[in-house]
Amino acid sequence: MLRETIAAVQIPPGRLLEYMLDTPAMAPQCQDHVEKRQLVLEQLGFRLQRKTSRFEWTKSSQDAGTAVHLPGREKIIFRSLPEIGDDAFVEAIMQISAGTYDNQISLARQAKGPLEHARYFFREMQLMQHDPLWWQLAYAQSGELIGLLMPAKSPTFATIGYIGVPPEQRGRGYIDMLLNRATSILVQAGETYIRADTDVQNRPMANAFLRAGYQPFANRIEYYLSL
Repeated sequence: MLRETIAAVQIPPGRLLEYMLDTPAMAPQCQDHVEKRQLVLEQLGFRLQRKTSRFEWTKSSQDAGTAVHLPGREKIIFRSLPEIGDDAFVEAIMQISAGTYDNQISLARQAKGPLEHARYFFREMQLMQHDPLWWQLAYAQSGELIGLLMPAKSPTFATIGYIGVPPEQRGRGYIDMLLNRATSILVQAGETYIRADTDVQNRPMANAFLRAGYQPFANRIEYYLSL
């Protein structure tokens, strides 16, 4: 059945057929027998793309909007997508994806090159439902890029989307401020349920989710097949 499905799939050149396997099993996929599913996928040529930890935030778990204070820090300047334009976001994605802990992003960056990957990633994110004002870059008063946040909505839930800090700014607590702001943006838009995934290797991001009141609810294995 899966072979016939793969043969019938028509996707544009350069795109991948992907399969997400969540544990524990949950609706609507109800993917029981994880090891057997993995075996079938691998036998048909699917390759492991990444493993992620899945987190969720609900209005009942924590009240969003409380600012994360960073003592001794200069004021952070936020600029939205309509204010600074697409090219600034592509450049920011290129900077932030350098040295990433995310295996999927790392592989795509190596395959496409830093700039083309950033452009591709930005276009892919634009396919998700979002308000352009939600997408923001954070700058120090000196003009240095501090980070990026791109919250969005899928058909079934709101998501943090993409968030990150350039390598030279990591380890300074900025991710907490960015995550707080992204969560607050979605809550102010009326969302009461937010999900986010992070690569299992990205412990700093996982810890940031926990500090922000997000709770782990599942693990995900992502496979892909080049057609």
